[in-house]
Amino acid sequence: MAGSLLGRDLRSIAVFMLRHIGDTLLSTPTFHALRAAFPSARILAVVNEGTQEMLDGNPDIDEILVFHRRRRDGGGFGRWKEEAAMVRSLRAFGAEVAVNLTEGDRGAILSALSGARHRVGVTPNRKGFLGKEIFFTHLCGPHDRYRHAVLRDLDVVAAAGIPPADLRLRLSISDEDREKAARILLAAGIGAGHPFAVVQPTSRWTFKCWTEDGMVGVISHLADLGIAPVVTSGPAPVEVAQAERIRERAGGRAVSLAGRLSLKELGAVIASARLFVGVDSAPMHVSAAVGTPTVALFGPTGAFNWAPWEGIDWGYTPDRPAGTRHVGRHAVVQKEWDCLERGKEEGRKNAGMEEISLDQVTEAVDRVLAAAAGPMIGDAS
Repeated sequence: MAGSLLGRDLRSIAVFMLRHIGDTLLSTPTFHALRAAFPSARILAVVNEGTQEMLDGNPDIDEILVFHRRRRDGGGFGRWKEEAAMVRSLRAFGAEVAVNLTEGDRGAILSALSGARHRVGVTPNRKGFLGKEIFFTHLCGPHDRYRHAVLRDLDVVAAAGIPPADLRLRLSISDEDREKAARILLAAGIGAGHPFAVVQPTSRWTFKCWTEDGMVGVISHLADLGIAPVVTSGPAPVEVAQAERIRERAGGRAVSLAGRLSLKELGAVIASARLFVGVDSAPMHVSAAVGTPTVALFGPTGAFNWAPWEGIDWGYTPDRPAGTRHVGRHAVVQKEWDCLERGKEEGRKNAGMEEISLDQVTEAVDRVLAAAAGPMIGDAS
């Protein structure tokens, strides 16, 4: 493998993050590390359609190139037209360095086709087609299973000698988005200075969802504390219906903005909230990015990779890869790993979520709110 790129006069860098919304937001500390190392370089982000809002306005990124997966997935001529347009745009950018932050085949191929002299990637570890590691001049070893996604991305550029800078997430929210969010909240009965919490009970992956009874109980608990619950969801009709059903079951003790907000507007709403309570989802990562105390509910997915991030390692290990814990201003509520393993054996995709009790969640809510009102806590208990 080639030596360190740090200290070289590199003028153009293309970074491939062809995954989901949350993954894209979690990659922002890596973009910042590249900007800190190469302040004069043009940095291009190559992302999937629907994720670009997570990077729009980020000062570490000069250009965003969007891959339209729906056109590709449509097959036929449209697919080849989209693929060819992507390659033309990459070649026109003239990257000297290509960084593929995932183990995906597409990012590896596009890195090679970009024409970049230096190509940084991840050892595929038997994922994707055989031999694609030959596309890279700098290769990060296989990821540690229990390492957070933010640190995994930083490990990739570390293979080229690029050190981390600020580990916090970065989400740019405009004054216009903040003003619109304030108007939406006011129309919903949440005026300036009125304490409220955002409750996100839904995910596009239903196995990540907690019980509706549990979410109704959280809404009632927040309302009893004098904190107005605001229910949100993604735009998919099934998510909106689920959120509305939960709000109705809570007896009118919450207002609903389900399906009504763009990602940036959602970020502005969450930034004004006292607390965010939700499942493992992109809004949970948005909450961490804007600095709102977060209670995240995890079931079968690994909090060791996806816990709300503010620059503090959650400290998961093979001996303790799950369970409820508090780090910084955030909390993860999750059953211990044996519960999840048992769920796999029983064929229940949402195992671990069903076993979370309302008392466990309200206890986490109370502790996070108390910490936000006083000194910051940083234990991993």
